[in-house]
Amino acid sequence: MANFTIDGKICIERELGVVPTNREFEDLISHFDVLKTCKWISDNNYSKVCLQFPDELLNVSAVIFEEIKNKCDVDLYILGDTSYASCCVDAVAAMHVQGDAVIHYGRSCFTKSNIPVFTVLPKKKLNLEASMKTLQNNFGSDEIDKLCLFYDAEFEHCKDEIEKAWYQQYPNSYIAYIALEENRNRFLGRLVRDLNGEVYNSDVLKNCTCIYIGLSGQTLFIYTISIEAKQWFSLNPETLEIVSKTETAWFKRRRYLIEKCKDANVIGILICKLAGDQTKDIINRLKDLCKVNGKKSYIISVGKPNVAKLANFPEIDIYVMVACPENDLYNNRDFYKPIVYPFELKVALNSNRQSYFTNHVTDYDELLPGNKHYCDINEAKETTDVSLITNKIRETKVHSSIESSLELAEKQSMALETIGQNLQERSWKGLEQKLGETEVKKAEEGRKGIPLQYNNEPE
Repeated sequence: MANFTIDGKICIERELGVVPTNREFEDLISHFDVLKTCKWISDNNYSKVCLQFPDELLNVSAVIFEEIKNKCDVDLYILGDTSYASCCVDAVAAMHVQGDAVIHYGRSCFTKSNIPVFTVLPKKKLNLEASMKTLQNNFGSDEIDKLCLFYDAEFEHCKDEIEKAWYQQYPNSYIAYIALEENRNRFLGRLVRDLNGEVYNSDVLKNCTCIYIGLSGQTLFIYTISIEAKQWFSLNPETLEIVSKTETAWFKRRRYLIEKCKDANVIGILICKLAGDQTKDIINRLKDLCKVNGKKSYIISVGKPNVAKLANFPEIDIYVMVACPENDLYNNRDFYKPIVYPFELKVALNSNRQSYFTNHVTDYDELLPGNKHYCDINEAKETTDVSLITNKIRETKVHSSIESSLELAEKQSMALETIGQNLQERSWKGLEQKLGETEVKKAEEGRKGIPLQYNNEPE
């Protein structure tokens, strides 16, 4: 019982250690490309710039702010909390202060943005000699089977050394370089080049064995499910362990969710991506796809989604999330209703697409007109089939044609009224103001002390 009766003075006087801001970084200026950043700002004559940091770098944000401010005449703002994922450029927050550009620190998903961006990738030391020796012991030569090397974004600062060592050992193979600029052959922020610098599209990897140098995580996972290759391997640069990567169980789960899309009658389009023309385009195409298949769709925007937020919409059968490829909420099973990719909804509802697939499309930009995985929406027909999940008869009632955007806008208010009616029918409606209905009471003195022991509690 001693833990419940100790003096609260101990908690108040407890000393907390403060971690030095530069403990992990020997030279902040070079580690965070401060000089390159200032040159980019000056060359483009930006007057108001936002610095976007992930949570793990907020402890050095003030120091970097001061370094840039001392070297460059510019109005700076620190974006400490992003609207969605920290890998995405927070153009919305930058617009709140009329920012001209964003300096993005940390890991990036390399997706398009409607504001100029200077990317400062993380840096980590690589034992290149030991890594290449391990590769040589496991992959002798590329005379028969070609190889393609993917390196983690943390090693972008030493890509020249990686390139030199790789092509000395495997002159007939490829490297997937990080590409910040737009290119028609770019995929997931990468460009495949050979020894002579010739650029190839992702189809060349179908006959290659792909090797990823870096720690296993969401980035490697996206590559293994999205890029079609003969085989995938990962090399941990710290333990020098090589592991074969297969995601058979994951693909089984996604095919199950495609069947759930077919069963769903009400689909929520969950917006977890910052503003942009491509985001608007994919939303419109998802709405059209639902409409021609006779399914209701609602746009849900709740900021950073969590289980509690989405539980407020029990009428929705399944969510299709519009987010960057690096978002890991797709694999989260804590939500009450499943979350699927736009690609999976298109496979489920568009008969023009093949129902069986061995590679996934995680970047929804590829599903838009003019891109590799674009497919016209097929006019669905009224059909009846059997659900593979519930074993019940599933009836499809469709419209004859896709309505114009004007007609969709006219019916938007009707859709909102339907959601409002559903909310009114619930027994619990959440917090309500009830203006003029609540009796005014005088302020009363509350508890004093700390939760460990309040003053009005017996000792």
